[in-house]
Amino acid sequence: MRIVHISSGGPPVLYRYGGAIQRQIVEIAEQQVTRGNEVVVYSPGEADQRTEHNGIEIRYLRCPKKPQVGGLVLQARAIADLRREHLDVLNFYSQPEGALVGRRIRAVKILMYDYFVFRRGRTTPLYWLYRRLLGSFDALLPISEYCLEQSRAYWGLDPARLHIVYSGVNLDQFRPDSDLGRAERDGLGIEGRVLLYVGRVCEQKGTDLLLAAYERLRRDRDDVRLVIAGPIGQFGGNRHDGGWPQRIRETGGIYLGAVAEERLAAVYNMADLFVMPTRYVEMFGMAAVEAQACGKPVVASDHGGLREVVPLDCGSRFVNGDERDLAAKIGFLLDDRQAYLRASSRARENAACFGWSKVVDRLDKIYSSFQKTGPRS
Repeated sequence: MRIVHISSGGPPVLYRYGGAIQRQIVEIAEQQVTRGNEVVVYSPGEADQRTEHNGIEIRYLRCPKKPQVGGLVLQARAIADLRREHLDVLNFYSQPEGALVGRRIRAVKILMYDYFVFRRGRTTPLYWLYRRLLGSFDALLPISEYCLEQSRAYWGLDPARLHIVYSGVNLDQFRPDSDLGRAERDGLGIEGRVLLYVGRVCEQKGTDLLLAAYERLRRDRDDVRLVIAGPIGQFGGNRHDGGWPQRIRETGGIYLGAVAEERLAAVYNMADLFVMPTRYVEMFGMAAVEAQACGKPVVASDHGGLREVVPLDCGSRFVNGDERDLAAKIGFLLDDRQAYLRASSRARENAACFGWSKVVDRLDKIYSSFQKTGPRS
């Protein structure tokens, strides 16, 4: 089978400092190559060039750096490049315009997405156009049950075309490794227990809530240190830091900034407990699953996709927006050794449910469902 993935705007694939969609594309493509498929990935790049990565042909195309514009240009250029090539499946990511630009390509067309408000949704006069475009795909693949239900209600989508395909975790990269974690702690000069957050630093992700809960914890104990890793704003794109690094330091926490991909496993393994305090629009919670893969219990807000990826026996969920409840749930797991060990063991088991091989098993079933009927266009 010949499968093509067209990335979104923003960072290129294989970018050292993240990009959930970009990582998802590469992980899926690698799995598909091992199963005997021919896989091509289109990505924004500094220049037009083709390269190979673990059996994947990556075609970088020069595009504007502004994500929304760059994504549209990438799609148009990729489709123009493919017009004389045979392919079986064409995967788009979070950009419904793919149904329009790819309408003359004879292939199964799939849209995978991790957020449901495309191009400002109902606030744009193009809402009805986008609703029609979404209905043109052979399959729509939201990243969680929460994302599915939100997108179905928002756009009035046909439930028969919706299939959940969770994001995944690399179980070889993210696994328990005490030596790796100890080396990271030593490098940072940290003693005591580590409370960790990895992700964008902003109010939507609950960074201020975490700082308030940490201040509460420090009133009663001095055995825990907060570490925060991640960009301020999307991929560090903000010109101003919003005062976040200073606010983190003032609470006694450590801010690492954006962490390179090759360091992430060490950062997770440094932690005793992982916290994901997102306030709203958390469609999945990839960092929570990566932390679980490293055997770390997770305390997450009782919201959105986190309800699906953080079962209560893998840590705890706190009342969304409640700093007191967050601090209490953290304190309980730090103090109850048996509860902590049970949650740590179950966290690793739960993360295994999201291994990339299982994600691609799910994709294979969706692809095969079109083998008899063929694409709609």
